Amino acid sequence: MVLSLHHIRAFLAVAEHGSTSAASRRLHVSQPAVSLSIKQLEQRLGHALFVRSPPQGLSLTPYGLAKLPQARALAATLAAFGTPEGAGAEPAGHVTLGYFTTLGPQYVPAILRRMAGRHPHIEVTPVEADLDEMQRLLDSGRIELGLSYDVGLGARIEVERVAELAPYALVPSRHPLAAKSVLSMADLASEPVVLVDLPSSRDFLMSVFHGEGVEPRIGFRVRSLEMVIGLVANGLGVSVLVTRPAGNRAYDGRRVAHRELAQTRIRQSVVLARSERAQPTAPALALAACIREHFAGLD
Repeated sequence: MVLSLHHIRAFLAVAEHGSTSAASRRLHVSQPAVSLSIKQLEQRLGHALFVRSPPQGLSLTPYGLAKLPQARALAATLAAFGTPEGAGAEPAGHVTLGYFTTLGPQYVPAILRRMAGRHPHIEVTPVEADLDEMQRLLDSGRIELGLSYDVGLGARIEVERVAELAPYALVPSRHPLAAKSVLSMADLASEPVVLVDLPSSRDFLMSVFHGEGVEPRIGFRVRSLEMVIGLVANGLGVSVLVTRPAGNRAYDGRRVAHRELAQTRIRQSVVLARSERAQPTAPALALAACIREHFAGLD
């Protein structure tokens, strides 16, 4: 059997989406066609590429994980070869970007806009993840790059700091605390706290209180930044956040106030992450450069 681009695309789509059904939707072909391509590829290579476990779908075997960078590099080379005349050495192909849930809305759309203008022949697939999922996605090869906070990513993940953020206080716009330009952790501890209850995130945010010897009174635990803002805007508590939305309104139109925190020296790094086993492709290198440029322009 002669290997073809269809086999490489099927392999990459299943590796990144974790199932033949999702891969078939990505490739706009039938599920049996994807399954057949994977079967033929495994027969040609003489090794299983995926572990099949019905509840979890398909995951790469160690052999499949080793083959993944080669397949991505080959797909990028073929995509560049097929670009229109005059595109020169313009990189082409596909890259998957994982982003931490609360970082995504503030940074990822502008990064994608920059990529579309700079590299029109590169398709970027964004994948949302919490901090625990980010490590699994990078380790498993499901994503090539991750935009994340530098929290709990593990020893096998290489990180590059692109920004450093200071935590800040979020209070209702008409609350007495909003009259102050700078707040202490003791000020916030006198109010119920709305906590972002995501893996690893909650520990970092709690450390901002504990670093000042303050034990907060948790009023609500929620999993989205939008819900935090909504609850605070309605006077149901205060919060400490790191991601700073540009606006000051909740979905219902009520307002919040952003205030600086006194004394706290804790900072959170925003990092570009990748598996140490990954060999970055030309599309991944182009995306990484755009991410660096975007954050450099925010200084």
